[in-house]
Amino acid sequence: MVTCSVMLVNCTPSTEKRVEKAEDKIERDIKKEKEETTKDLQTLRDDINAKLDKISKKLEDSGTTSKAELESVKEIFLVHRDRVQEALEKIDNAADDSWDDTQQAAKNTVSEVSVECERVSARFETALKNSDK
Repeated sequence: MVTCSVMLVNCTPSTEKRVEKAEDKIERDIKKEKEETTKDLQTLRDDINAKLDKISKKLEDSGTTSKAELESVKEIFLVHRDRVQEALEKIDNAADDSWDDTQQAAKNTVSEVSVECERVSARFETALKNSDK
């Protein structure tokens, strides 16, 4: 009985250390994933902001024909930028136990907004060309 107690006491610290190491690794992995996902969202937001800046500059100089199209494209980009910003805020507020869901939602946002921005980019380029006329 004494031998079993001694063995139990000796095993417990190493098990606790392994659990602590595993928790530390998970914590580091989550932190790294958050940084990577945040970077992807920030890059997408910066791209949208650059397009919005171009649109704003063209709106100042454009004629009424292209102005309506530029305004329409600008609104679409603003909606997408808001979605990206919301995803960034969710990442900032995400708890470790809900990270998987938050990360998946953020990745979905990056994918969906990227595809939508590509679609709108054709309209954006056309509107920019028409504003030069």
